[in-house]
Amino acid sequence: MGLRSISRAVLLFCGSLMLLFGMWHLLVPKAQYATSNPAPGSVLAVPPQEVSVSFTEELDSESTITVTSTITVSPSGAKVYSDGEKFASFGPDATDPKGRTLRVKLDPALPAGLYWVQWKAVAARWKAQRFGTFCFGVGMLVPDHITRDMPGAFREHNYQWRRRRAALLGGLLLFALGALLPPLRMRVWR
Repeated sequence: MGLRSISRAVLLFCGSLMLLFGMWHLLVPKAQYATSNPAPGSVLAVPPQEVSVSFTEELDSESTITVTSTITVSPSGAKVYSDGEKFASFGPDATDPKGRTLRVKLDPALPAGLYWVQWKAVAARWKAQRFGTFCFGVGMLVPDHITRDMPGAFREHNYQWRRRRAALLGGLLLFALGALLPPLRMRVWR
């Protein structure tokens, strides 16, 4: 077997492995955002007593949800920018028989302001992770720069999605190089 044949086999093998790894990640069931209360980008007159996010798959106990305020509105109407109180909950909501909901209780005396909801949804099967965030306002609109950067004041993505995309592209490139590498014709020396 010649050097080019070995190179070609190595390129095809490595490309196939990377493609398999990237495709596996695409095909594994993930817990994707379905609905929430309050909805992303909504404006409420009074603070909610709880925030819930429902997903398309059953959740693992490693799933988390947090709610934090970044802007509060003082009684005089002035906006105060700071890291507010953080509320967190771990694992799926015990009251959901399908185990597809994350729920966190909030302080009913929260001030008006901008609130961020963040989650890590770990699917019960295969443990695939997704992360997401959205914001809502209480007594104030969600600022324009947020809705411009995050359409619908919402964002969700897979865990290490850039690495998975790089694995797919790298696998395609290696596979293509291996397939296009011309076979070496063996010369017979006399």
